[in-house]
Amino acid sequence: MQTNTLFSFQRFLLLGKQTFIINKKMIGISLAGFAGLMFFVLFTVQSAANFQNWDNHDAMVTFFFLFLQFGFIYNCLSFPSFRTKEKSMAYLMLPATVSEKFTFELLTRIVLYILLMPLLFWMVANLEGVIIHYFIPDLQNYKFSFIAFVSDMIRENKMTGWVTFAILQGILFVFIASFTGASHFSKSPLLKTGFAFTLIIAGYGLYSFLLVKGLNLEAFHPANNRVLFIKNEVDGIAALSVGAAIINLCLITMAYYKLKEREA
Repeated sequence: MQTNTLFSFQRFLLLGKQTFIINKKMIGISLAGFAGLMFFVLFTVQSAANFQNWDNHDAMVTFFFLFLQFGFIYNCLSFPSFRTKEKSMAYLMLPATVSEKFTFELLTRIVLYILLMPLLFWMVANLEGVIIHYFIPDLQNYKFSFIAFVSDMIRENKMTGWVTFAILQGILFVFIASFTGASHFSKSPLLKTGFAFTLIIAGYGLYSFLLVKGLNLEAFHPANNRVLFIKNEVDGIAALSVGAAIINLCLITMAYYKLKEREA
């Protein structure tokens, strides 16, 4: 009998339910660990500033640092069943299609992280601010708000459409790159993914540098002062964000076909 390869929402829900039942303790421990580490980092950063001159912008900088760091590490641990041969066999034999397994990993590793991590940080940041302010009154302006930060960026005219899209694609690249690396590397995916992309970026940077120097592009000034269709800074940001989106789609496709290859 031919195996059904169509996406089934019912099987997808069963896969999620089974995974949650098996890993519910680990999920609780991980959330508690994330919250505790964020509390400690906030306290350390504030203490370094003597609990003064702290505002919503400082908390937002801390959030972005933790958001990217935790996201990279968390997504490097995607497809945990591929770490050992025994777990790989059990995972590949699950009654779910490749698309269902891939969608589940994509949702739990990237989409849910992007949705839940800001909420967790908001809760921890405000709770930490209240507790520290109670014992150390010098800590002022400890209330954290994403809405206030976005409002300030819009008021300063820094959150244009292409800038927002470029930032989103840059964040997604960090997560998708580590997600793709985890689908390819069975052993030590964190170290191998970090090394692989560092090598790729360094190699591309070196190639660009040699190309500019070799062709003397620094002295090249087009008559209409543009490169191809890029006329100004806005066009440059638009081209960069579209290129990043294409790269992200290619990485997602690579991860999908790597899982499909393992299933074959």
